[in-house]
Amino acid sequence: MADPTTGRPAATTREADADDSVAAGRALAAALAGRDFRGLAELLAGDAAFRYLVPRGPGELHGAPDIVAKFTAWYGDADPLEVREALVDRLADRTSVRLRLLAGKPDGPRLISQQMFLDTDRDGRIERLDLLCSGFRPIETAPDSPASHVFDAGTMGCADGLADEFRRRIAAVQPGEVLAVVARDPAAKEDLPPLARMLGHTVRSVEATAGGTTTFTIERAR
Repeated sequence: MADPTTGRPAATTREADADDSVAAGRALAAALAGRDFRGLAELLAGDAAFRYLVPRGPGELHGAPDIVAKFTAWYGDADPLEVREALVDRLADRTSVRLRLLAGKPDGPRLISQQMFLDTDRDGRIERLDLLCSGFRPIETAPDSPASHVFDAGTMGCADGLADEFRRRIAAVQPGEVLAVVARDPAAKEDLPPLARMLGHTVRSVEATAGGTTTFTIERAR
């Protein structure tokens, strides 16, 4: 049967359910990356079931409020929370969500890798969610590598204070230590590296990431 609005074959119920599930997976990835816990609650069925395995061991929760509280405990103090990889696709009868995140934590930046599988109900809300998490892993460095600090510049650009704030932040770290600047202003790619070099610092890397952010890894001059 054709879809009267498009003239193309109408999707079967199974195909429509799969589309809803993938859409829910994408929304889940976006909510977690943005620490949008209210949005996460709206994606979950009221009686959703959540099973997880983290380094401390397995756990199981039931109900959207408890699930949101768990993710809030994990990610609430991560600043920034930057997506390094996000892949959502259909795996047979389930939807797979794979995330790799960089989290700024009080004791330093951490990497997290998560593999999730979800199922949705007839309303397109997540009713079952299974998660395998690496935990918050410290970024491995050589024994003589300098310490790292994270500065989330948000949408700030050099025209509205990024240059001055960068000078203040880099001056606050010790010589030889590294400042990772996470910026969302596209012009920062052109402005920040020359500024850092002009001040005598070393630009170790410039890495564009998912979501339109760029991470600048800059070592303060010794």
